[in-house]
Amino acid sequence: MGLKMSYAELIEKLQQLPEAKQAEVFDFVEFLAARNQAEHGQEKTLAQSSLASLITHPQLVADFTPLSREEANAR
Repeated sequence: MGLKMSYAELIEKLQQLPEAKQAEVFDFVEFLAARNQAEHGQEKTLAQSSLASLITHPQLVADFTPLSREEANAR
């Protein structure tokens, strides 16, 4: 299967999309890359996964205070 558009044309089309649609394209590319790795026996271990990355490098939200167990159960 040959490419029907050049990389430059692809980039140009991506730049014309709104940010939310660009994010969908990038997510899909990540999915295809991961599936390709899995098909070729190059699966990531759990320690290499994006979940592990979130656990080891959590995203911090300014001025965020988590609910206590009591507060959460009272709702």
